[in-house]
Amino acid sequence: MSTASRVPQPLSAHPDFDRGPRRAVIALLALIGVLLAGGLLWMNFAQLDISVNAVGKVIPSSRVQQIQSLEGGIIQAINVREGQQVHEGQVLAYVQNVQFSAELGETRQAYLSARAIMARLDAELSGGALDFPDDVRRDAPGMMAEQRALFESRMQERRSVAETLRGQRTQRSQELAEARARARSLAAQLGPAQETLSIEERLSAQGAGARTDLLAAQTRFTSLQGELAGARIAVRRLQAGVDEAESRLRETDARYQAEASRERAEAEQELSALTQQLTTREDRVTRRELRAPMDGVVNRVLISTVGGVAQPGETIIELVPVEDTLLISARVKPSEIAFIRPGHEAQVRVSAYDASIFGVLKARVLRVGADAIQDERQDVSYFEVFLETERNYLGAPEERLTISPGMAADASINTGKRTLMEYLLKPIVKTFDKALRER
Repeated sequence: MSTASRVPQPLSAHPDFDRGPRRAVIALLALIGVLLAGGLLWMNFAQLDISVNAVGKVIPSSRVQQIQSLEGGIIQAINVREGQQVHEGQVLAYVQNVQFSAELGETRQAYLSARAIMARLDAELSGGALDFPDDVRRDAPGMMAEQRALFESRMQERRSVAETLRGQRTQRSQELAEARARARSLAAQLGPAQETLSIEERLSAQGAGARTDLLAAQTRFTSLQGELAGARIAVRRLQAGVDEAESRLRETDARYQAEASRERAEAEQELSALTQQLTTREDRVTRRELRAPMDGVVNRVLISTVGGVAQPGETIIELVPVEDTLLISARVKPSEIAFIRPGHEAQVRVSAYDASIFGVLKARVLRVGADAIQDERQDVSYFEVFLETERNYLGAPEERLTISPGMAADASINTGKRTLMEYLLKPIVKTFDKALRER
């Protein structure tokens, strides 16, 4: 081999000189292609929420409650002030009506009197001991004493009449027994007298007897017959007297029972009417306590003067309800209303609280306005959409941040989903769609 053939060749002339950089470029391009394909694939499947943004404010879930006095009266006390939060059933004010209180007292006394009369009549009918209800013993001792005295008087009268009739019955029974004994005695004497008369008649017919003896026997027999007939008449008369005494005794007892039953029926009817009347008047007097029908915040105290007069049906206090949820009235542009439906989820940010610190409220669409509303001042139209939140406060449950009606709020209403690819291509598609239709 010659020396010339061993002369070193330039590096660039080597056949593998550019193979290394080319591989790196290819690898880089391949990596970029893979990343681009993966990105496109991810953008084609990644889901994004489609939201409609709306502005609005917090409104009461219920209308402002008008706390009124149905019958009116004198303001006795006002227990709340404007802006105070109250709970359901809390007494807000007292309204006194002297007339209703007096009527209730009269009805109550009449009711207790009817109850006492009923207790007395029940005892008279049953013949048992007199026992008054607890409320009569507690609230009407005078009526109880009056009815007890009347009960004892009537029972004494009843016993006296019964004893008189029983005495008459006993006397006539004794007379009847005596008359029966006499009749039996006369009947026993009549047999021998008849036999004696027969003997004397037989002797007189034979001419052996004395005429005087015959006449005496006839007189004796006839006399005994007359006395026996009179005794039997007396027995029947005295038996009728005994029966009459028994009947009068039964009639007297039945008369007392019938009278007591009639009085009890009248008293029961009166008690029923008084019970209804008492319930009505107690309700009217109870309504002197004006109570909160629900949890809420006192908006206005319209009559705050103690001693002032409230007319029947006049509003005394206005109460703004506070519910477990909030109602948001949001304004949505007509161009964005088409896909909003009741039940769609939403997020509400209350302007008074920084959403990045205190978070947002989850909500759902409650109802959508049927027609657009024209705002004359701003010269815009909008649809009113009502949202209901899951809770009525922000922050932790133990440190609640109260949200009051009237606070401004922003809402993002979720109307559907789309991919990231659709989101990115939407402007291009819209541009081409318009461009292809231009003149």
